[in-house]
Amino acid sequence: TSDSGTNKAKNVSHRRGGTSWIDVAWLMLSDIVGTSVLTFGSVAKSLGALPTVIFIVGLFPMSLYVSTLMARTRSLVLQTASLQRRPAPSVETMGEVARQVFFSPGAGGVVCSLVYGYTLLGQASYLLVLGTSMQDVLFSTGICIYDAVAIGCLCLLLPVIVVRKLGESVWLCFANLLIIVVVVVVALGSVIARGRPEGTHSSLIASDLTLMTAMGAATNVVYSYAGQWMYFEIMDTMEKPEDFPRSFAVTGPIMVVIYLAVALLALTFGATTGDIVQAMPRGSWLRFAAALLFIHVVIVYLIKSVVLQRYFHRSLSPGDFSERNIPSYLKHGGFGLAMLVFGFLVANAVPFFSQLLGLIGGFLGGPINFLFPIFLYLAALGRYQQAAKDAERGVVDREGQMDECRSISYTWENSALVNAYRALPPITSLELHYIAFIFIFIGMTMFLGVSQVITEIIELNGKFGAPFSCHALSPAAR
Repeated sequence: TSDSGTNKAKNVSHRRGGTSWIDVAWLMLSDIVGTSVLTFGSVAKSLGALPTVIFIVGLFPMSLYVSTLMARTRSLVLQTASLQRRPAPSVETMGEVARQVFFSPGAGGVVCSLVYGYTLLGQASYLLVLGTSMQDVLFSTGICIYDAVAIGCLCLLLPVIVVRKLGESVWLCFANLLIIVVVVVVALGSVIARGRPEGTHSSLIASDLTLMTAMGAATNVVYSYAGQWMYFEIMDTMEKPEDFPRSFAVTGPIMVVIYLAVALLALTFGATTGDIVQAMPRGSWLRFAAALLFIHVVIVYLIKSVVLQRYFHRSLSPGDFSERNIPSYLKHGGFGLAMLVFGFLVANAVPFFSQLLGLIGGFLGGPINFLFPIFLYLAALGRYQQAAKDAERGVVDREGQMDECRSISYTWENSALVNAYRALPPITSLELHYIAFIFIFIGMTMFLGVSQVITEIIELNGKFGAPFSCHALSPAAR
């Protein structure tokens, strides 16, 4: 993954030595199919089998559509620059693309802040998983969640200080994907071997299902498909960026099958509280699965931590970003330490993994990964259409020939909102209705879903203790 604004994009469509679409598929799977899949048992309990299948199956084409629009957006931005006789702009990140679409360096900064802020909250959820995994490994001790999370932070402290750059990570990501798959298989196998608990009911539609509870559960499903924040960065590493949508031929079936298997098997065998690892019978298999999950999370945390640390270092202290001296390492390590402290606080403020993911997915995951990419596409399409008309008339904006978009005067007529509106007429009615549906659905998860998740957090605080309480495993569970 590249840093924001690190290099200018190359003005070539094929990059020799870049990653292939198959390699990209494994990178995407390692990021998307992660710890969120562990919560699908509780999601299925809230919804029932039928709505669970509808949400899991229905959100994949939505994710595929938005991701395809992102590939088109990248191409449109480059084509527009060519029509305006400008050098090929940087399209490495969502922030860089927003900078070009909005013609504003400030817009790129705001988008980068939102994207990396969202990723930072995701890092906090990983620390919570490290804590719950440590509790499962040491289930006989009754260790408190804040002590368990602190142990996870200590295990990460040295790596986040000394690791400055990750090399080729395709194989590492593939191995990490296999680890989480093994965790899921072991957890489900253990639950199935235990048998269906007496009194367990797996209904087609949950008897207490309401619109609020449905949207609350949907926030977790949205989070499980929310990888679009890094897709511009992935495309920039590809030999043929136009092949990016082909990656979903690999990722799609694997994601849907894993999500459905976990959700429906967990619902059938009563593993519907917390996550499926915590639903396992206490014993050696639990320790094995929890230890693997701990390793998986350490790897994925470190990969994303390096990206975030490099972003903060380059943004706040660009002068020594590339240096390998003690002050530079101290700054890099300082950012890593600050992220661990922030994550520790968030993990203990909301020590319920499913609800923390729902809060992040509903409040930020939906708009950043689904709504904003659609708007960027519409605005880029409108700007391209206007540039094509100007080129046909032989009109060339002299300011448009400049490299920096800040040199182009901003007016209401060339605003992103107006350009997005211009793009609507050529789009088919079916596609417009689908876009409207995505906006309505994601909007409902943002407001109704997040409200439901907050209600659940308040109820769980009353049942298990306030934030920063011990939250040890119950004696019965131990």
